[in-house]
Amino acid sequence: MAQYWKLRTILNKAHRVHVAQRLKALRAQLKSEVTDKTDEHDLRLATWNLMHFGGDGASWRQTDAMLYIAEIIDHFDLVAVQEVKTDMTQLQDLIDDYLGEEWDYIVTDSSGDGLGNNERMAFLYRKGKIRFSRLAGEIVLPDGQTIVGSAKLDHVDVFDRHQQFARSPFLVGFECGWFKFKLCTVHIYFGDDPKKPDDMTEAEFDEIKGTYMQLRRAEIGELAKFFKSRQDKERREEKKKLRAKGWDTIPSEANYILLGDFNIVSPQHETMKALTECGFKVPDNIQDMPTTLGKTVGYYDQIAHRLKDERIKHRVSNAFNFRKSVFRPEDADHYIEVVKDGYVDGTIKNKTRTKEQMRAYFNRYRFKNQMSDHQLLWSAFKVDLAENYLDAIEEEALTS
Repeated sequence: MAQYWKLRTILNKAHRVHVAQRLKALRAQLKSEVTDKTDEHDLRLATWNLMHFGGDGASWRQTDAMLYIAEIIDHFDLVAVQEVKTDMTQLQDLIDDYLGEEWDYIVTDSSGDGLGNNERMAFLYRKGKIRFSRLAGEIVLPDGQTIVGSAKLDHVDVFDRHQQFARSPFLVGFECGWFKFKLCTVHIYFGDDPKKPDDMTEAEFDEIKGTYMQLRRAEIGELAKFFKSRQDKERREEKKKLRAKGWDTIPSEANYILLGDFNIVSPQHETMKALTECGFKVPDNIQDMPTTLGKTVGYYDQIAHRLKDERIKHRVSNAFNFRKSVFRPEDADHYIEVVKDGYVDGTIKNKTRTKEQMRAYFNRYRFKNQMSDHQLLWSAFKVDLAENYLDAIEEEALTS
């Protein structure tokens, strides 16, 4: 259960009351949209791009935002988080002071500057329900393959830094109940316009700008193909061993789930096809669901599964829009008049804003910097196979 003692450290009493009320509203929303639609034995899995989490300045989360983030995460069992910055102080604080001893995390090294934007990726998991199987690693394409080569680019020299993934996908093995699976979190390359090389004309430069979409598709496609090949091989070897022992071949540990920020443009776009054409299943309702918050409509976040254990069933998926309960548009005046937020009123940047400009800033920038510009995306899987096992024992006893 999320911890609330940090509420007492909010010295502004009116704001303390506001945060307590918003936490109650958030809990009610999570109950209605998540826990009431799932079973307590389900695997509740989520992915969340927490914009520049742990970054300094406006991205440094205040106590209210940390409480809200913890409350949301605590309604799931295993959460992949993207855009954790190099400084892990707030990630550790989230575990120690907001989520508590029930939770732990696994995190990648920083991706470095340049293409990787100094980001880490992390898995937060509830220790009483999720077991880390001690398998962990960052994915590198084998046999000399490169993203640049797979994308079949012209002007390869312009993109020579993109030999591998801009941010290495992070694969970890987990167990939940009867379900053993490998979970890979990604933050696929988006691609900003490059700097024009000195020896290239403006016309040539305009031609290659679209290449960034090719790189994005190549990252998704190569990752999906990599896991399809690996999983198929695992399953063949697994069946061979099970048959040799005379055991049932239906159970399987060759289960893969890919999730995270794929920067997918739309359900019909080539970036989505790159993911699904290798047999990864994206639940229909989230495939067609924008997950970004703000002006840009994006289908960036996805959860895709390819399960060989047919006993494991997908139950439900959805996106969680925290702005229904916290950092709502109507909360702008509270942050202007009660909190007197220096980023909202402009004083931190020595700017003067009218009240309407303050509201516009709160609803365009401040909620993103304190929470996220993405909704949390989640899926629940039925992983309790106790009855399957008991049925098998019963049938064995009756027929032997």
